[in-house]
Amino acid sequence: MRAAPWLMAGLLLPVLAVAQPSRAPKPAVAQDSFSELFDTACMQHIGAPARLQALMEANGLTPLQPAEAATLLQGQPGVAWLVPLASGRYAVSWADDGTCSVYAEKAEPAVVQKGFARLMQAAPKPLQVRSLPGRGPLPADQVAIQYGWATPGETKLRVRFRLVTRQAAEAGVQAMASASPGEAMLEQATTPPGDTAPPR
Repeated sequence: MRAAPWLMAGLLLPVLAVAQPSRAPKPAVAQDSFSELFDTACMQHIGAPARLQALMEANGLTPLQPAEAATLLQGQPGVAWLVPLASGRYAVSWADDGTCSVYAEKAEPAVVQKGFARLMQAAPKPLQVRSLPGRGPLPADQVAIQYGWATPGETKLRVRFRLVTRQAAEAGVQAMASASPGEAMLEQATTPPGDTAPPR
């Protein structure tokens, strides 16, 4: 991520917390701005890009120019924002396929992995958490963790989550987490009103 003019440090998370519906109190954990931002920006806006856009605008964040956003979006159409926090530089992207991602220039892998696992266990009822296999070999300094949320009895996922961390401080991006609609959510979105989705 390249340097950019940053907003007042620490401005975003308190405002984002006010902008979201109340949730059950979370247990005390080490400060993990990356996981908090992923929860606020992506997990609370699954399937709701307009609400995410409104949240970013409410916090004074403007989308990156397409050329700047292209790297974060990995060539897909979408939108991305730089998010300055007191703990460092972050970015949020929303691809047109429904994938929301958060990137951290610097992150402590062990803290981020613990925070990600904690968020996965907070699946809203009746969804259940499933640990998913990896997507293949990664470089030695990278760790990828994947989960899914699914309705009990269904084989298809509602949401897929992925976290990739890198040990190297000079990596450019040390942590990336994403939330993507799963097969069950995509099928529901394409079912015309009044129709019943086929059994899964």
